[in-house]
Amino acid sequence: MTATYRLQLHAGFTFAHAREVAPYLAELGITHLYLSPILQAAAGSTHGYDVVDSHRVSLELGGEAGFAALVIEAKRHGLAILLDIVPNHMSIAGTGNAWWMDVLANGAASYYAHYFDVDWAAGDDRVTLPVLGVRYGHALATGLLGVICDDAGFAIRAGDARYPIAPESLAGIVRRAGEQAGVAELAFVGDALAALSRATDPEARRRRHRDQGVLAARLAELGRQPACEAALEAELAAVNADPVALDGVLEAQAYRLVHWSVATSELPYRRFFDINTLVGLRMEALDVFEDRHARVFEWLAGGTIAGVRIDHVDGLRDPRQYLARLRTRAPAAWIVVEKILIGDERLPPWPIDGTTGYDFAERIGTLLVDPAGEAALTATFEAYTGVTFDAPAASRQARHEVAGETLHSEVTHLVELAARACAASPATRDYTRAEIEHALVEIVAGYPVYRTYLAPDPAPDLPDLPGRALADGSQHLVLGRSQPELDRERIARAARAAVSTGADADLVAFLELALAGELAQPDAQALARAAQQITGAIVAKGDEDTASYRLVRLASRCEVGAELATFARTPDEIHRALARGGARTLLATATHDTKRGEDVRARIAVLSETPAEWAACVQRWRDRSDRHWGPVPPDRTFEYLMWQTFVGAWPLAADRAVQYAQKALREARSRTTWRAPDERFEQASERWVRGVLADAELCNELATFVARLAPRARANSLAQLLVKLCAPGVPDLYQGCELADLALVDPDNRRPVDYALRRSVLRAVRAGGPGDELGASKLWTIERALALRRDRPTLFAAPYTALAAIGPRADRAFVFARGAELIVAVPRAGAIDPETRLELPPGSWRNALTGERHTGAIMLAALWSKFPVALLVREG
Repeated sequence: MTATYRLQLHAGFTFAHAREVAPYLAELGITHLYLSPILQAAAGSTHGYDVVDSHRVSLELGGEAGFAALVIEAKRHGLAILLDIVPNHMSIAGTGNAWWMDVLANGAASYYAHYFDVDWAAGDDRVTLPVLGVRYGHALATGLLGVICDDAGFAIRAGDARYPIAPESLAGIVRRAGEQAGVAELAFVGDALAALSRATDPEARRRRHRDQGVLAARLAELGRQPACEAALEAELAAVNADPVALDGVLEAQAYRLVHWSVATSELPYRRFFDINTLVGLRMEALDVFEDRHARVFEWLAGGTIAGVRIDHVDGLRDPRQYLARLRTRAPAAWIVVEKILIGDERLPPWPIDGTTGYDFAERIGTLLVDPAGEAALTATFEAYTGVTFDAPAASRQARHEVAGETLHSEVTHLVELAARACAASPATRDYTRAEIEHALVEIVAGYPVYRTYLAPDPAPDLPDLPGRALADGSQHLVLGRSQPELDRERIARAARAAVSTGADADLVAFLELALAGELAQPDAQALARAAQQITGAIVAKGDEDTASYRLVRLASRCEVGAELATFARTPDEIHRALARGGARTLLATATHDTKRGEDVRARIAVLSETPAEWAACVQRWRDRSDRHWGPVPPDRTFEYLMWQTFVGAWPLAADRAVQYAQKALREARSRTTWRAPDERFEQASERWVRGVLADAELCNELATFVARLAPRARANSLAQLLVKLCAPGVPDLYQGCELADLALVDPDNRRPVDYALRRSVLRAVRAGGPGDELGASKLWTIERALALRRDRPTLFAAPYTALAAIGPRADRAFVFARGAELIVAVPRAGAIDPETRLELPPGSWRNALTGERHTGAIMLAALWSKFPVALLVREG
């Protein structure tokens, strides 16, 4: 495999559109189409992660025929398919999810009740649905709720939404209608509905579903008789007009319709983060696993797809068990997982090929930053915003807020399990729920990684699969320690931090043992399992989606998987990390989740090289733009982020900037939020953004400043690109990023891609070389490197070896070899000294990007004089 190319499919870019770009991608040197999810998603989905039907290809994308045609076209051009799949959750928006609709109709007696991660006991054997815009009592009294009957049958109406109705709750209505119409059979159907059992043993469940199907069909037939139809309509009207009677029907359902705010603390099902319409799946149940993946296994077995990308693997109860089952069902498949690795964390011993590349993006991001600029940029951030740069404190605070607000339902579930476990021990029996919640949150607020992985549940269907070794098998042992040992120390570290903040030491010690799975008590074991699925969401929402929009010292370092406390890393650290890389792991620098485009980050990173000029500029711009806030107090942190955004994405249209600004402000949650937007403040922030971009003199100054950064920004962009193309692993290109990528956070990074332009630029660079423009330079680099990977694959299978430059500021060069015949040399973090050189191994070396030939020692300034990076191949 040479490279992947990620395509974001949606109604505006379907299988047919993907077919059209396949020839161009093959010409560019891509070997794998990397597709976003393609199974049927919720109506209006723009991303596909909200699947409603696991067995059907999305009609909006082109359906079965459209996908089949894409596969044929892809194979015709030598392209395989890597498919993004979503095992953790499904959408329950609308009525498209038949599994969920059956659960709502039948409750725990549904065939599919165990498919979803629902705590039936927490909801009194009912599912809480936080869907009402007003309180339940008001909705009941004002006609927003009701029972309806239409061509699709009986249902509960809540505004414009429709929900299934428990068949037995219709018994009284149907019986009375039969008596009113004088139709004995209708009354008999009512009695039969009343007799339906909600028992959950297999035989009772089978009888219930059989009988309700028969009764529903007969009721539909009777309902078409004029007398019965009129009687049923009269009974429904009477129920809907009587709040007490209607409440009785609603209370008989397997769900409760409640105000949307209830989701904050009383949701009985596991969600994807804080999205109420994405319900967690129980992948640990073998039949759920098989049903959810039926089409995927069919495609893998038949060669339709070559591999899968596993979305949100940390949301699963037991990722190792899941991945072992997946590997058993698809032994030869290419399997990569979306996994955020923090710091020196490495993959657990899973039977997979690697990650989707966030770890690579984080490493290369730290390589491009000049460490000498850290102190100055920290001082500028603090002076401008009035905020002290304290990454650990900011992370703890953000996680606390998430646990107390956004994900409080999940925390409430953990507290309930912990309270039961505490009640079983005399040492902890008298701790209150408030004390338990405080201690739990303090522990999670100090987690050094997203989650831990306890020993897997017993799985009799599985052989004991070892982890698939990466380049050096390093995912099996880290510094000689096993995964359980590492996880135990991580929990202990978080517990020590909790005690240091004032949490009760005895209670924390008990919870530490519980979270580590060292207490045999069932509720303690349940707490350990549940916590592992929740800590990742709290860490992600706290660090990535909150603190990263607050502690914006250098926005290029505020990314998915980034450590805010880490400003830069040394070349030696990066070399060691890249040398460990697996041959089939993905290397990414832009994804659908990154908060700013790869070239936006590369340009912002240059600010670390010019901190004094940057400080003077932002102070001058601040003074000039203050008037745009009007009477509303400014948000200086927001301003400081936006100045970096203007610089990084310049030129930036006002509407795009306003869209980004609103998302950034709501994610930061300092002055406004998604749940409770402050309209006055948001209007003022929009006025400020538009005022800045309407100021011609200020914009000219911005443009001039960006132009001064351009040469170093271009070098950064090409450096990260060439390292990605040549390091161990499979380079991944996000759609459109073969030219300059000045996108901002989703949805900005899903704007339409002009492929006609890219084809013409590819033809132009092939005919005349790259020139000085960034986009053409990137495309030239990609085409040259991928051609080399295609024609001489053994070069890229060779070992990775770090090489060192010689002379002043040698650390400004990042150089490595693949075996004895390929060398990559790129600049980093500032200008290279004219006396710094690279000693080439014996032989004649040709620069695949310029055609120049070199031997012996060469000055790096000369090596990069025609093109900012070098890809040297030994001739002969």
